[in-house]
Amino acid sequence: VATGTGGEFHNEISQALTEHCEQLSFDKPFEYLKEELFNEVDAGITGCHGAIAATGTLVVWPSALEPRTLSLVPPCHIAILKASTLHTNLPTMMEAQGWANHLPTNLLLVSGPSKTADIQQTLAYGAHGPKQLLVLILEDI
Repeated sequence: VATGTGGEFHNEISQALTEHCEQLSFDKPFEYLKEELFNEVDAGITGCHGAIAATGTLVVWPSALEPRTLSLVPPCHIAILKASTLHTNLPTMMEAQGWANHLPTNLLLVSGPSKTADIQQTLAYGAHGPKQLLVLILEDI
């Protein structure tokens, strides 16, 4: 399982993984981890900045501590979401979290596993990202 080097849940994730499976920390430049990320890692874990109820969309705000690669390259993305960060729609979320004062430089809107039907009109999962998306919602309200 690939993890970042920080983030809100980093310590808890690292402790849990140490007890149950092998962990790959994203602590080197991508070039050094590329082979493992594409060919050996089963899942990547990230936190979420929030979620949008109207569309079932996760809002992932990548950083140097949790790069977007963790949610895009492994075949399974495990996303951790605090229930208090669930909002009706994106504008409501932006206002509640004060984005007018601090906009993200990169934002991922994830509404499910990667899928496409542009090859012979046959639905295929995992063509442009993870085949699976698992969301863990933590009650914090």
